[in-house]
Amino acid sequence: MTMLKQIQKEKQSLARCENSLALEKLRKRKADTRQKIELGGLVIKSGMADYNKSVILGALVDSLKRIKIDTTYINMFEKTGNQLFLSQ
Repeated sequence: MTMLKQIQKEKQSLARCENSLALEKLRKRKADTRQKIELGGLVIKSGMADYNKSVILGALVDSLKRIKIDTTYINMFEKTGNQLFLSQ
């Protein structure tokens, strides 16, 4: 195989790798966007959309602290969430 053909094959291989990397980045970005949309929908569904961002974030952080201190909050929050999903 000539040197020119080897170089061309390496370029093709590199191009395939770059395309694969670009597709993977696109998939990750789409998944991230979808997750953010879903989480935003949960804020709306919870009735907290009328509060400012600081209040919403504070409520989430407070909930996380409560869960870390006492895991029974997980069950309580899950039960409340399930009821909201079933009622709407």
